[in-house]
Amino acid sequence: MLSPQHRDLMDLMTPTFSGMKNNFGKEIEDLIPLSFDRINEGQPFSSSFLLSRLPIELVWHIIKLVPQEDLGNLALVNRDCRQLARSRQFASIKLDYSDSAIGILGVLVKEHEERSESYGKTKLPSIGACIRKITVATNPRWITYRHKVEISEEFTQLEVGVRKAILDEACKAFFGEYAVKIGMVLSNIQVLPHLEYLLWTDRAPVDKKFFEMIISSNLRHLTLRRVSVNKEFSLDPSSDQCRWRLSSLYLDVIWSTWSDKEDVTTSLLICNLLCLAAPTLESLTWACFNIRSSPSVQLPSSVSGNPSFRRLQDLKIESFVQCDPAWLDILIQPGSSSPIRFLEVDISRNPKTADFFNKCGYLPNLEVFVWRGFKMNNPSLSFLEVNSHIRKLRIDGEAPHFLEEQLLPLLCRRFKNLVSLSLRWPEDHDHIPQSALDQISTLHGLEQLCLSAGRFIGWRHSWVINHNTMQNCVRSLRCLRKLAFSRDTYIEQNSETQVEGDPERYYEDRLPRNLTVLIDHPFFREGDTTKKLELAWEMQHRNDMVAVAARYASLLPELEWVYLGQHPMRIDRSLTGITKPIPLSTERDDCWTYLQRMFGRENDLS
Repeated sequence: MLSPQHRDLMDLMTPTFSGMKNNFGKEIEDLIPLSFDRINEGQPFSSSFLLSRLPIELVWHIIKLVPQEDLGNLALVNRDCRQLARSRQFASIKLDYSDSAIGILGVLVKEHEERSESYGKTKLPSIGACIRKITVATNPRWITYRHKVEISEEFTQLEVGVRKAILDEACKAFFGEYAVKIGMVLSNIQVLPHLEYLLWTDRAPVDKKFFEMIISSNLRHLTLRRVSVNKEFSLDPSSDQCRWRLSSLYLDVIWSTWSDKEDVTTSLLICNLLCLAAPTLESLTWACFNIRSSPSVQLPSSVSGNPSFRRLQDLKIESFVQCDPAWLDILIQPGSSSPIRFLEVDISRNPKTADFFNKCGYLPNLEVFVWRGFKMNNPSLSFLEVNSHIRKLRIDGEAPHFLEEQLLPLLCRRFKNLVSLSLRWPEDHDHIPQSALDQISTLHGLEQLCLSAGRFIGWRHSWVINHNTMQNCVRSLRCLRKLAFSRDTYIEQNSETQVEGDPERYYEDRLPRNLTVLIDHPFFREGDTTKKLELAWEMQHRNDMVAVAARYASLLPELEWVYLGQHPMRIDRSLTGITKPIPLSTERDDCWTYLQRMFGRENDLS
């Protein structure tokens, strides 16, 4: 029988389902390093520093140009150079229980002890002053490496006493030492004076002290992803300890899956967090998803009234969030003074939500609208009819007749500012009707277009795309710069047997054409033949997609980027008019996150 702490550790070991490959466009850019006067906490350059005669701003720009691999050598020159190198090396750190994470954490703990004894100061320049962003995301492999704990049949079959001893030791090291040090560092503002970003993605339950520590920080951007609690508690929204000046919040706090209690909820905690963040919040993603039934998050019932989100411009509410629809009025603030520019929500999720959006009216600043609902319940055009000024529209729902008979006619008739459109036909539709394509072809102002159909998750792909038909559709969209076809698949015909392959297994079977000829080639006679044949198929498929992309580029003079066959490509054009698609990824990629951002909020990294 696992103890509560053993279960918490096993939560950390549970991998997150990642589905298809989704790496393209998710590269993390280096944060801009802080200026020298800030990382040196007001102390000037030493007299021996050669660059001290230059303006601080110029030194800062020079350091940004130093190659990453040369920063280690720069740090060896002198104290000032070491701190300048640190401004880039430690602008962003990841606490994943690795050797480097434990090493950095150890240094920060020592700086914490020194600052506690020296009125908040350190004798030498500190690493903590250079840190702008911290990501807490334990890698299960490091737990296995250090403590031999793993999710496997071999581990569960160990003798009970042996398994308990291993888990006890691991829990003592992780929760009793490592996690305590993280809390110690984060709870002392002087240790991390310039910390702006905190991303917490560990699944192990956190307590009230964790949230009190978070709200007493100077954070500007906070991501709480799948953070769980196993005790019901609330925070004081009027607490003097709250120092929050949050600009963005990704809120995903859930009830622990291990808890036996059925009558508890996170609703009050979530309400408190929203109220505390409200005054300065500009971007909110509300994504709390509890597997077990839970009361909806109600508006606060305090004498001070409802929170005011005066600065909120970007709002995303996931379809599964359990909240009182009255929150919509507080967050969106219908009327001429509404600040909302980006909105992602299922406006037909339930009757109360649908009624709110039918009456919401005109939102003057709304530029991007994403209607995201797996099953649209009696969708209405009311909200779109009064907000036809939007520039980007994405609809991730399953309502084909609504798309073809109501939405597209409205877009053609009223949406004169529309430059971006993303539509998806549902799982039981393995094609996009010609009537829909005919209407899309008249949206001449479009600069980017994404179409999808059929199965939208999993390895099966059911939309057998007809590129000749698609090219006829888009040839009149002369302003198109970006074109994407997601979840498209193809029918491969074996030239030897004349048997057509199963399109749903096109990306799985990966059998190249001319198989007999290939196998006779010397390259395939040694080593892993299966892997080599799969590699040959990948090269063949990529070349096929490049050829198709070239045809789109020849039709569309402004086309810069195209995505099809799971390959993102840019379009290079020579002075002589020759177009050449260039694959941007070495492997096929589902590009789910990248497409969500491109056809939604461009800066959405959640």
